[in-house]
Amino acid sequence: MARFLTHDETRARELLATAGVLILSVDDPRHDSVLAEVLGDQTDERGRIVADPPADAGAADEGMGAWHVNAGNEFETVVSGDGVLEFITAEGPVAVLLTAGDIMAVSRAEHRYLPLTPQEWILRYAGDDLVATETGRESGPWPTV
Repeated sequence: MARFLTHDETRARELLATAGVLILSVDDPRHDSVLAEVLGDQTDERGRIVADPPADAGAADEGMGAWHVNAGNEFETVVSGDGVLEFITAEGPVAVLLTAGDIMAVSRAEHRYLPLTPQEWILRYAGDDLVATETGRESGPWPTV
């Protein structure tokens, strides 16, 4: 179950929704409607990945660990493992710990990702590819879990 790290859950969900992010669980009754809303008719599984924890602090701020925006909307399901996602909102970063059974629905919101353990994801996204574009935002320290 998702755990919000930098704000209480109610406020975090409000800020995230305004930024284009919903955090769900696989058994959420809104699952299918949010999937269709976020991805339109591109709801098929596109693949699976296992993201490994970075080797050191420098690596934690590169790739998916750098602030970025993906080219299309995402509806990603965590199959196993733990990881921290931070999203930029009107009030600054909001961090959430995602574990097995959590889903992040992201409508082109700026974010970064830190796997804490090997974390498997089911990938679903709109468009031909995710194509992450780094925003150049300063990384700063990761939130404490």
